[in-house]
Amino acid sequence: MKNCTLLTLLLMTFLTVGSMAQSSSTKSKKTGNEWHAAGDAIPRSKEFADRLTKDLALDEITSRKIFQAYLANTKPVDEIKMGPGSDEAKKESLNVNSAAFNETLKGILSPEQFTKYINTKSGKKE
Repeated sequence: MKNCTLLTLLLMTFLTVGSMAQSSSTKSKKTGNEWHAAGDAIPRSKEFADRLTKDLALDEITSRKIFQAYLANTKPVDEIKMGPGSDEAKKESLNVNSAAFNETLKGILSPEQFTKYINTKSGKKE
């Protein structure tokens, strides 16, 4: 009888430990606060580059440069949005990042294209 009880306890211990190990290896669900997956950054960058290519009549080389610049900027923007801090601090960080990104675009686009981009971005019509 004592051996049977001991065997039952050991069996229950192994089953419990096994089920705990199995449940910890399952994939956690997304809560919506994670950084956008890297696979999401590429379509977002392509969409931005395609929109500017159409709006500003960019050539293929300039369009590729815009795509690369936007792609490099997606992770810092997402980290700011999903990171800790108040909404006001995030807004300030996003404004600083936006200014830096605009400087990058200024180096890629012609002065006329950049002016048109800024006017379009701010909602002004030419």
